[in-house]
Amino acid sequence: MKTRLKRLHRETEWGFALLSPVVRFREWIRRQGYLSDRAKISRDFQQVFGRPLDWAAPRTLNEKLNWMKRYYRNPLQKIAVDKLAVRDHVAARVGEEFLIPLYAVFERARDIRLDALADAFVLKVNHGSGQNWIVRDKSKVDAAALCRQFRTWMAVGQYAATREWPYQGMPPRILAEALLLDDVGRLPMDYKFHCFAGRVETIQVDMDREEAHRRNFYSPDWCLQPFVWSEWEAGAPLWPNGAEVPPPAALPEMIRLAETLSADFPYARIDLYALRNRIYFGEITFYHGSGFEHFSPPEWDLAFGERLALPSAATP
Repeated sequence: MKTRLKRLHRETEWGFALLSPVVRFREWIRRQGYLSDRAKISRDFQQVFGRPLDWAAPRTLNEKLNWMKRYYRNPLQKIAVDKLAVRDHVAARVGEEFLIPLYAVFERARDIRLDALADAFVLKVNHGSGQNWIVRDKSKVDAAALCRQFRTWMAVGQYAATREWPYQGMPPRILAEALLLDDVGRLPMDYKFHCFAGRVETIQVDMDREEAHRRNFYSPDWCLQPFVWSEWEAGAPLWPNGAEVPPPAALPEMIRLAETLSADFPYARIDLYALRNRIYFGEITFYHGSGFEHFSPPEWDLAFGERLALPSAATP
């Protein structure tokens, strides 16, 4: 009976609608939705780092990012993290020429129409993180499986998972964007500019994301930085450092864009792509790794924490 109910919820529209309240309640329990934001963040921080979060005097970057989840409130954040609404913000601040072409926006998973899209594209939700479906050839897509996946992704947002305030109450949407590929058909390198008070302090480069994901960090003048900043599993980083890569030809312009887009915030990570003499905007993030990625050596967590001047606490 249990297996049958799971299948009905996963594979049918009416089963999903009927059983979703039960599934959402179980998910609420699993995600400890009964805890306050502060209690949930504290529990997660203790579990990840093995020590309590010092709410009264946070010092490391991860402590401060989690403090800002709870106490920093800037209405512009809600626009910046919404992958649909941020497009107008970016166009107004730096120009629409930096936006990835947008093919369609859908309000529900069942509204997705593959026949109206290009042969290759990316589907993503606006209210989450990492919930992307890459399509290189739509003739090979299992439309039913795609619909099932987006039905699930649309039901739970980033706020429920991480208590990141800007995502709270965001109306979910599905975006279909152009698929960016390099000259050999791979996903392009992802340049992530970590900005403190509108100034780039370190540049994260993610490469080979579909094969052997590696991650390097560079100074703004492109010196390789001597640390790893990653999720860890079994005592090892999931994304260790890789071979050095040359700076993108458009690095000065990318730094200008990142600093312009981050100027309104104490900390923001601005994601950009450089492809065929074009720069494309990816997204804006305020809590890299949700404030739960380890530095090695750990002293860098404190070093970057010292560069983040916390604003006054807002009343949530």
